[in-house]
Amino acid sequence: MPPSMPCPSIRIPVELLTQSSFSQFGTVIENPAHSPLPPSQRGPPLEAVSANQGSALKILDVTHPSNLYSLAPSKKPAKAVMNMFVCAPRDLRPHEPSDSMPSSWGDLDFDEDDYGNLDRELFDVQILERHPFTTQTFIPMGLSGNERHTQYLVIVAPTLPASASRRNTGRPPPYPTPEVKKPKSIKDIFARARPSPFTNEAAPPPSQFSRLHPSARPKGPGLPDLKNLRAFVATGNQAVTYGAGTWHAPMAVVGSRPIDFVVSQFANGVGIEDCQEVELLADPDAEEGVVVMVDTEPSGKVQIKAGPGAVKSHL
Repeated sequence: MPPSMPCPSIRIPVELLTQSSFSQFGTVIENPAHSPLPPSQRGPPLEAVSANQGSALKILDVTHPSNLYSLAPSKKPAKAVMNMFVCAPRDLRPHEPSDSMPSSWGDLDFDEDDYGNLDRELFDVQILERHPFTTQTFIPMGLSGNERHTQYLVIVAPTLPASASRRNTGRPPPYPTPEVKKPKSIKDIFARARPSPFTNEAAPPPSQFSRLHPSARPKGPGLPDLKNLRAFVATGNQAVTYGAGTWHAPMAVVGSRPIDFVVSQFANGVGIEDCQEVELLADPDAEEGVVVMVDTEPSGKVQIKAGPGAVKSHL
């Protein structure tokens, strides 16, 4: 059994998955031409070059894989691995009115009756996991970008500071990842002075993580920040990379059929270094736990209720 943490009653609206909205958690891989956002909202264009004798467009650096296993307690090296996950549609429960409010979205009213013929259901988030030393990329196969009957939810949370994690649960975070030990040799201590007696540098050398995309840098050993949990809906045109250490729910397919995902990451075979989990248990006096609100059209298409492209959300 994974360790657990208490959680309040929180209902989370679904957002559109875009690179700008997802940037703190990882990267979204998609052909910019298929982006659901208008061109003015897509951000800077990706670098691209001609390839295959002019018959293809090669879009460069679409995601940022990282291998941080040099920080793992075992020091066991990792290798790149690719697996396939065949993810069946999740069971959703019928919508019930609740006093729970979307966490970081403020005073949004999602329990009004003005929803026409939408099918309103709820997905209970019961567990979150993270891969502290590796990015993890999910690539859907055989799912059209225009598919309306099946999509998938990407549910993520920021990481709390370790001190807040201990204060909120009364115990240390699950499987804490160690901090990098500070150098203690006399030479290393003097080398930190500026200007350094060993070089002509007037500034300290950059962090070994400064070259990484911000989402791919270590997140620390803290528990998930449930009050800022986010839920996005993705289509067959989109793959997603979770940044190293990003708390996320196991892949959640909604709709009528399974989705096959090719999953790329690094792994060293040490269980708690490859994957760490925490179970979310509703407080005894809570009406429910962490819930994602899934509203769908008769065709099965999930409706966006927060952020860019939102419909029927009331500020």
